[in-house]
Formats: sequence, C-alpha cells, structure tokens
Amino acid sequence: MRKTVLILLTSLILIASSNLFGEQVSVRKAMLYSALVPGLGEMYLSDYTRAGIFLGTEILIIASYIQLNREVDWKTNSYQLYANRYADVPMGGNDSYYRLINSYISSEQYNTEIELYFRNRFIIYEYNPQMYNYYLNLYMISDEDAWEWESRDNWLAYRELRREKQRLEIYANFAIGAAVLNRLISVIDSAILAKRVNRERTALSNLSIEPDFIKKGYMISYEFSF
Repeated sequence: MRKTVLILLTSLILIASSNLFGEQVSVRKAMLYSALVPGLGEMYLSDYTRAGIFLGTEILIIASYIQLNREVDWKTNSYQLYANRYADVPMGGNDSYYRLINSYISSEQYNTEIELYFRNRFIIYEYNPQMYNYYLNLYMISDEDAWEWESRDNWLAYRELRREKQRLEIYANFAIGAAVLNRLISVIDSAILAKRVNRERTALSNLSIEPDFIKKGYMISYEFSF
C-alpha cells in the first residue's frame, strides 16, 4: 500500500514538473520579445517575477513620459498667455519668436541691435545696400509682432516660465532614455536567462525515469557525457 501511494505521489510530481523537461527555448526569440516589450522575453521563459519588474518599469516610464509632455504643453500655454498679458505678444507664434521675447525686453531693442549689426556689415565694411535692405526685411520685427514688457520683473518671470518648460522637456528626454535602457537590460537578461534554461533542460534530458512493475517502483538513471 505504501509503495502504491509513493508511486502515485511520484507520478503527480512528475506531471507537475513536466515543463522542466520541455524543448529548448529560442534565445533570439526571447531577445526579440524583450526588445519589443521589456519583460515579454522573461514571460516567454516563464520567469514571471522578472517579467513583472520589467513590465512595471516600462509602464511607469510611459506614464511619466505622457505626464511630462502634458506639463510641457501646459507650461508652454502658460508663458504664451503671460507674454500676451504683460508684453502684448500676439498668440500663436513659433518657438523662435518666443526665444526672441525671452532674450530682449522689447522688439525695439532687438530691431536696434539688428539694424546696427547689418549697417556695420553691409554699409560700413562691404557697402552693399541691397543686401542691407534684404536682411533688414528678413530679420526685423514688424509692428504686428512687436512686444514690450511692462516691467523687468515681468520679463524675468517669463524667462523663468521658459526655463521650467525646458527642464520638463529634458526630463521627458530622460524618460525616453530610461525606456531604451529598460529594453536593453531586458534583452540582455532574456538572453542570459534563456541560455540558463537551455542548460538546465539539457541536463534534465539526460535523466530517465522508468517504471519497475516487478518491484513496484521506478528505475532512475542519469547519463553523463564527457
């Protein structure tokens, strides 16, 4: 009776651990899965703890990136509205336009510097009035796009809003780098894990278990290769 129970228990253990005797896993497939989605390669290799870590990290990075981009948009809208209120800056300009507003307290100051620069270059040194007029028309700020900050404090506050937006953009770029790094680590981890699984399965494939009906048990043998 005891021998029969032992045989049944042994059979159940063998059935439960039958995945240990599976075929060799594909290292390339595991690496490809991890490159597509970090943790997917580990899931393919049935290491769900590692898969959860990489997948959780990926989800956190994606969520952070989305939130950072929302804050960038919010901050951009904030400094545009601020410039419109305190410097009469028209809405809808491109980023290069807002960089000029960041660098000059008024469009008049900017135009004065531009005119002085091209006068020195194309009137005093080269004497080319045609090029002088061409570049003035190209770079001068028109009356429609003119601005002037009500106070230096308002101008400095605007510049700080711009800096905050730039910092958020840097953090968003860091999130992209973190996502790439997470994939790289997952790919390497999947390759190492797949090779280890294959070694274990190769070792277990040399193990043979045969029933011994005469003695009511199992005959276990293991083959060593040299």
